[in-house]
Amino acid sequence: MKAIHGRHVRTAALVMLGACLAAPLFAQAPDEPAAPSAELPRLPDGTPDLQGLWLKSTGSFQGLFIGSLDGTNFAAPAGGRGRGGGPAPREYPYTPEALREKEYRRQNRYLDPEARCHIPGVPRALDQPAALYPVYIIQDENYVALLHEAMHDVRIIPTDNSPHPENYWAWNGDSRGRWEGDTFVVDVSNFNGRTWLDMEGNFVDHNEHVLERFTLLDSETILYEATVTDPTVFVEPVEFRFTLKRVPADQQILEYSCLEGERSLQHYTEEDGGPRERVR
Repeated sequence: MKAIHGRHVRTAALVMLGACLAAPLFAQAPDEPAAPSAELPRLPDGTPDLQGLWLKSTGSFQGLFIGSLDGTNFAAPAGGRGRGGGPAPREYPYTPEALREKEYRRQNRYLDPEARCHIPGVPRALDQPAALYPVYIIQDENYVALLHEAMHDVRIIPTDNSPHPENYWAWNGDSRGRWEGDTFVVDVSNFNGRTWLDMEGNFVDHNEHVLERFTLLDSETILYEATVTDPTVFVEPVEFRFTLKRVPADQQILEYSCLEGERSLQHYTEEDGGPRERVR
């Protein structure tokens, strides 16, 4: 990408990404998880402690090498390079009109807002290629905050039962959280309708609503589930489901300098629907 960031992702790998980044729930679900452990780390109020640095561990593409403070590659077991191409992306259940819009976007993928460093939205901020961009979770009795390495993206989620605001729309929408047993449930609405779900042109509009569920299965694993509804785009809900694995405590979020208005031109080249010929 034109944007410079601390992770050493090769241009060739980035070009591959456009063909690989689009798989909701059933195309990328992990094996059926065990029930949450009885020995979960907890805060003083008794809620599971989600805090720490996490990476998506399962998905449709595992082949990117990332940097870290000590050079460790978390994209594959034992520090090796990931090789899985993953299952083919599934089709989203579009209305006929929305399907035509999706095809237009697919043929013009350089229009993807994330290519210009806009915030990815929900659930895309977490549904990145496996082991690429981590998220740091901070939590107390009143808030849960998600600090994403990519795009300077921050979500602050109140847990005080307050309602969504009126007359407010944003890339990430507005999030309100609550605990249902040991699962953190987040209701997200008030989207601005400008985000895509992936680089293949799959999209949502301002009627998007997301219900997220974060379940700490053990001290090293979070099960993430999201149900996306959008009655003007989809004829039925779309489900996402994957796991986040804890990153070792000696690692941290690295600098990501991606400024709004930049364009990822080597990512969206002519053969991918972009405006320029690829430089060989």
